[in-house]
Amino acid sequence: MKATLWQRAWLPLKRLISRATGPRVVGGWIRGDGEYLTHTRISNQSFIFAPERLQVGDHVFIGHFSVLDATYGLSIGEGCQIGFFTGIFTHSSHVAVRLYGRSYVEVADKAAYFEAPVSIGPYCFIGAHATLLPGTRLGRGCLVSAYSLVSGSFDDFSVIAGNPARRVGDTRRMDAPHLARHPELQPHYLQWAGELPGSQADEAAR
Repeated sequence: MKATLWQRAWLPLKRLISRATGPRVVGGWIRGDGEYLTHTRISNQSFIFAPERLQVGDHVFIGHFSVLDATYGLSIGEGCQIGFFTGIFTHSSHVAVRLYGRSYVEVADKAAYFEAPVSIGPYCFIGAHATLLPGTRLGRGCLVSAYSLVSGSFDDFSVIAGNPARRVGDTRRMDAPHLARHPELQPHYLQWAGELPGSQADEAAR
């Protein structure tokens, strides 16, 4: 649904007013293409660089005091949850600043200045204090443990942990006993995952 003129005017004002009462998660977000995401909730204390380049699905949650750098392209799939104090970055100057020294601010097109988009698949969970570096790609249904430093590509349903982070498990193993205990939830799971734990794909991942 495209955002109305009222929503375009009210949402930034609502976010600003909410800061008067401290950290709050504010419902509603207008994507760069003008789509109004009714169920996406973003903290008024999180900061997004280049929000017009943030491709985000609905039902996304972004917690307090996080920094999302969408400068070179950031995609966050439907239903993702991003914990407090999380950093997601699409560029890095840590080599360039040493190479150029005082000349760094004078050079527009810098060598060793890394730029790469970040992609987070639907229904991923990013734990508090995690950092995702430029070029990171997560498949659907991944879990990133708190305080992890993540770089590179990870398959669907990966459990990711460590500094540097690596794949340490499969979220379908976590999900299987809960779905067995609550079979009424299986249609909801299938809607986004396309399969239930115990499928051929799951067995191959083990």
